[in-house]
Amino acid sequence: MKLSSKFLSAIVAILLLCAALAPQDELLWKRPAGAELFGKGQAAYEAGDYKTAFGSFKSARKQAKNRDTRIVVDRWLLATEGANELTILRKKAEEGSTGSAYKMAAEKVGKYAGTPIAAEYREFVTSLQRILFKVLEDFERVSGRFSEKYGKTFIDDAEFVQEGRRALKWDVDSKNFELKIKDIPANLNGYKSISFWLDFPKTNGSYQVVLVCPGKSRGQTGTRFQNAFIQQMKPHRGAKRVDVPLKGFNAQGSASLDNVQDFRIQFIGGKRLTCYLDFIALEKK
Repeated sequence: MKLSSKFLSAIVAILLLCAALAPQDELLWKRPAGAELFGKGQAAYEAGDYKTAFGSFKSARKQAKNRDTRIVVDRWLLATEGANELTILRKKAEEGSTGSAYKMAAEKVGKYAGTPIAAEYREFVTSLQRILFKVLEDFERVSGRFSEKYGKTFIDDAEFVQEGRRALKWDVDSKNFELKIKDIPANLNGYKSISFWLDFPKTNGSYQVVLVCPGKSRGQTGTRFQNAFIQQMKPHRGAKRVDVPLKGFNAQGSASLDNVQDFRIQFIGGKRLTCYLDFIALEKK
C-alpha cells in the first residue's frame, strides 16, 4: 500500500510529539558536548537566533546516542526551520503581501505540528484568516447540517484535515452528488474569490462550483439553475487548495453578485468517488 506524503508527515509529527513528552534528562549523548550543544541550540532558539540554533542542533544530533534522542533533536531542528520561515512570512505580511503570506503559511503549517513552533505558526495562519476571509464552512463543529445519509461524514483524520481539527469526507454517487452552503453573504461585490481545500486520494473527476441566485431550478443528473454563476473545474489528484476568482464564473440567466442565495459544489454524470473538503471561504478584496 502506498502511503501519501501527508500521511507520512502526520506519522512523523506524532512521533516527534511523543518523543518531546520524554523528560530531557533522559536524552542520551555520546559525549557531554552533545548536551551542551543541545542547550546552546535551545537558548539561541529562544533568543530568535535561528541560524545559531540550527547549527547547534545539527551538531548535537551527531552526538545523539539513540533514536529517541535523535527524534527530539529533529523536533527542534524542524521547529527552527519553521520559526525562521515564520519570521520571513510575518515581514511579508507587514509589507502588504498578506494574501501571498497566508497561502504559503497555510500550505506549510501542518509540517510543523508537534514542534515548539506549532502553536505560534497556527496562530499566525488564523490571524491572517480573520483579515483575508469570510469563512463559510470550516467543518469544526459536528452537527446535522451534513449527514451520512447524504454521503457526508465529519472526520478528524490528520491525513485529510487541512485546517483546524476536522474536515468533511464526501462519498459521491448519483444520489449524493451535491454539497450546499447556505450561510453565504447575499452581496458578494466585496469579495474577489471563493476558495476551499479539495482532496482526491484516488479517483478524481471534473466538477462544478456554483453560486446560485434566486429563481426556479429543476433537478437532473446534477442540478440545472435558472439564475446562477457556474464554473467548470478540471480534475486533480491529491490535496489542493482551489481558488476560484468570482470574475471567472460564467453567468446564467439573471445572475447577480449582489443577490446570491447559496454556494454549491456538484459532480455531474453519476460519478462514484470519495473526496475530502476543508475550509470553504470567501477572500475579501
